Amino acid sequence: MSFVGQSALFKVTVRPARAAYLIAEGSQDGFRRAVQEATSRWGGQTEPIIPVREDGTIASNHRRIVEIAHVDGLVNVDVSASHAKSLAASFTMHLTPIEHIDVGGVTRCTTHPADLGLPAAVDGSNGYVIAPEGAPLWQVAAAGDLTAEAERGFRDAGMAVRRTHYENEIGESQVWRHTLLGATTAWMNEDFARPAPMDSPTAILLVSEANDLDGCVSFWNLRALRAVGLHGEFPMYLLPVDITNWTTWPGVLRGALQRPDQFSPDVLLASSSVEVEAMHAFAQHMGLKPSAEDQVRRSMTFGKEVPKRSAPFTYLIGFPIDFVAFERRYGMPGFVDVPMIGEKTALRFTSPVPTKLAYGGLSLVSISDGPIDALPKREPVARLVADSAEWHDGAIQIPDRIQQNWRIELRIPTLAAAYEAVLGELTTSHPLSDKGAIGAGLLGEAATGALGEPNVFEAIRQLTTPRGEDIAKKLQRLFSKAQPLTEEQREFAEEFGGRSERVFKSAERLGYGSFESAHTALERLAGIGWAERGFQTACSECKIKSFVPFSQETARGVARCPVCGTSTNYTREPDPRGLVVHYRLDGRVDFANDSGVIAHLMVIGALSRRYNHAFLKPGVDLFFADGTQGEADVLGVCDGKLVSGEVKMSGTRFTENQINKDMDIARRLRSDVYVMAATSPIDSEAKQRAKDSCDQLGVELVILERDDLLH
Repeated sequence: MSFVGQSALFKVTVRPARAAYLIAEGSQDGFRRAVQEATSRWGGQTEPIIPVREDGTIASNHRRIVEIAHVDGLVNVDVSASHAKSLAASFTMHLTPIEHIDVGGVTRCTTHPADLGLPAAVDGSNGYVIAPEGAPLWQVAAAGDLTAEAERGFRDAGMAVRRTHYENEIGESQVWRHTLLGATTAWMNEDFARPAPMDSPTAILLVSEANDLDGCVSFWNLRALRAVGLHGEFPMYLLPVDITNWTTWPGVLRGALQRPDQFSPDVLLASSSVEVEAMHAFAQHMGLKPSAEDQVRRSMTFGKEVPKRSAPFTYLIGFPIDFVAFERRYGMPGFVDVPMIGEKTALRFTSPVPTKLAYGGLSLVSISDGPIDALPKREPVARLVADSAEWHDGAIQIPDRIQQNWRIELRIPTLAAAYEAVLGELTTSHPLSDKGAIGAGLLGEAATGALGEPNVFEAIRQLTTPRGEDIAKKLQRLFSKAQPLTEEQREFAEEFGGRSERVFKSAERLGYGSFESAHTALERLAGIGWAERGFQTACSECKIKSFVPFSQETARGVARCPVCGTSTNYTREPDPRGLVVHYRLDGRVDFANDSGVIAHLMVIGALSRRYNHAFLKPGVDLFFADGTQGEADVLGVCDGKLVSGEVKMSGTRFTENQINKDMDIARRLRSDVYVMAATSPIDSEAKQRAKDSCDQLGVELVILERDDLLH
C-alpha cells in the first residue's frame, strides 16, 4: 500500500528533552548542582531529582516518580558510575554524566530559556528571581539557582536575573510567578494527560530546617509532576515553618487564594519533617481556618462565570499524591496538511513555540497521525522515514534545532517496504510458504470482498473437488476409530483422489441453502473469475456426466459428449428454467480451497475491513538466526501493528501444541497482535489458553470465527 497521491494531515509537537537527575542520598551539593542545571534548561522545573542509596537502589516512590514524569533520560550528578548505569538499565533509558549533559545523549535536546519568546524581565523592570549564592536549600528548591557561568549566560542573552536579599522575597516570588525556575516551563504543555488535570487547592509544603534535604527533594518532585499546561492549575509553594517575621506574607497569600470556586478547601499543608501541631500553628498565623470537610472536593463548571473563593480561607493537612500522578506527554502541538506527491514529503510549519531568533538550541519534534499511524513502530521503519528518527510514544521523533519556521523532510515508506524492513531485522529470510504463494496469486480486493459475503465460502466448499486427504477421511469413517487406515489404503486414497473429476454443480443441486442464495453466491464467484459457467451433458452411450464450459461450441450446433463425442442433450429442468447452468471452480481456486488457502484469504479480508491500513501475506515461512524455522498463516501490518496468526478450517485443530508454536512465533517477531482464526467454532478451552499466553506476552488477541469472517 502506497500513500502517494493522498493528502495527509500530520500532527507535530515540539518539546524539550527532559532528564531525571541522580544524586547520592544525603548529598546537598548534588541537589544544588542538579537544581543549577535544571534552572538553565527549558522544562527544567519538570525534571525530578532522585536520591540513590549507597547500595545503588532507589525508593519505590522515587521509581514511581520517574515513571510518571515520563522523562527521556537519566543524568548522573554524583552517584557511582556503576550504580547509575544499573539504574539506567532498569529504566531502559539513556544515561549521561552531568558534565556531558549539553553534548551527549538524548537529554542534550533542549534549549536555553533565553532562546524562547520570554520577556526580558518579569514585570518590565525586575529580573527573574533565583536564590542567593550559598542560600539555604529551601530557597534553592523554591526559586532555582545558577552557576556563575550560567548566570553570565542569561545576562549575555539579554534576560535579567537577580538574586534575592531577603528570604520573604523567595516566598513572594513563588506566588507572583517571578522565579527563573518557573520561567523554564514557558511553552510547556501536556499534549496528552489522563486523567485530565483539574484545578486544585494551593499546596504549601513546609520544612522544619532551612537545609531540610528530604523535604526539599519531596517538594521539588511533587512540583515537577504538577500540570503545567492550560488546565489543572495547582499552585505549590515551599516555605520554612517559622515565618512570623514575614509581615507582608499573610496579605500576599490571601490575594493569591482568591481563585475560582472549583475546589475546597483553599490550602493543603504538608511536610515530611514538621509536626502536625506546628502546621496548625502556621495556618493560624496565616489566618486560615480548619476545613469542615475531611477530604478535597473538586469540580469543573462550564458555560458560566465561576465566583471567586473568599475569606475565611480553609485548610487541610495532607497531600493527595493522586493529584499529580496522572499519565502525561509533553509538547506544543501544531498541524500540517500536505499532499503526498512523491517519495519525499516536506513538512513546512510555523513553530508552535515562539523563539527570539530564527534558530535556537535543540528540541525534539514528534510527528504523528496521517500515514505515520499506519507504520509499524519498529526502529528500522523509523530510519526509513528519516535518518535520525526514532519512535517515541507512537510518533516519529526527530532531534532538531528549534526555529521560527520549520522544514522537515520525510520519506514515507509503503507498508510493503515497512514490512520488509521489520522482517529483515527479525529473520534471516521470510519467503512466501507454498500456501502463501497460492494465496498471493488469488489475493485482491474483489476476492476478499466476495469471500466476506454470505454463502460464497460455502459455495466454494461444495464445488471443491475431493482429493486424497478428503477421501482418506471418508474411508476412515467407514472403519471404526480402533482400525486406522493402513499405509496402502492411504496411498490408494491419494492416488485415486488426485484423479477425481473436478466437481461442477447447478444452483439447484449445490447442496447448501436455497436456490436463490446458491445462485447469488455462484454468480458472485463467476463474476470475479473464480468459477466458470457451463452446461451439463449426460451421455447415453458412455454414461458419463460432463461439464461443458460456455463457448462458441455450446452456443451453436448440437450438444456432444466431451468424452466420447456422441450427440447428446444438455441437462434441462422443467419450465420456466429450461437449460440448467452449472458452475465449476477455476482450477487454482479448487486446489487453493483443498489446501486451506481460501480461509487465509477470508481472514485477510476480515482484518482489512477491521483496520484502516492493512498489508498482509497469506502464508510465510520464517527462518531465524538460531536455526529455528516456523510458519505464519497470516503475517503483516495492520494500523501500525505487526500481526501474525494461524488459520484453521476446523476450530478443533487448535491444540495446545499448535498454540505454543504460534506463541513462539509471536514472541520471536515481537508481534503486537496474534490472530486465531477458523471457519468453524473454536473450542472455548483453546481460546482461553491462547488468551492466557497472549496476556503473558503482552500481545493483543484477535479471535475470528465463521461469522467474524463475513461483512
